[in-house]
Amino acid sequence: MPIVTYGNTDDDLKLQNIHGLWLEQKKSKVAVWIEECGNQLCGHVYWLKKPLNDDGLVKRDPNNINPDLRQRLLCGLTLLTGFIPDKENSWHDGKIYNPSNGQTYKSTITLAQDGSLNIRGYVGISLFGKTSTWIRPQEKIQPCNKQLSD
Repeated sequence: MPIVTYGNTDDDLKLQNIHGLWLEQKKSKVAVWIEECGNQLCGHVYWLKKPLNDDGLVKRDPNNINPDLRQRLLCGLTLLTGFIPDKENSWHDGKIYNPSNGQTYKSTITLAQDGSLNIRGYVGISLFGKTSTWIRPQEKIQPCNKQLSD
């Protein structure tokens, strides 16, 4: 994938397009590339702040509840699946995978007026969940497979 730069973009464009690169805002440890997968939205890890673990090895998915998947690389790992359009600037029926605990949650995505994404993961009903905000990166970000090859 190419190096992607997002800066000051037209507000209308921000609200029309969920596709592309998004950075988790709170800790800024991961960026996800969102795209169409068939007739649904999906997203995979594009960039990691720290692509290597404490031992200097490429980060994998050791907390996955399925032991057969624990050797998967985090770089490129699909985190978002199955999102379908709901109302304007909203997607539902998706799932979000959290590699920190190996769990997959039901999820919704809402594109806010300010151009940020609100991604809600939950168990059961949306009331019992957590929302994280993702923003467009304001600087150049190299894909993690490029980070590892440099």
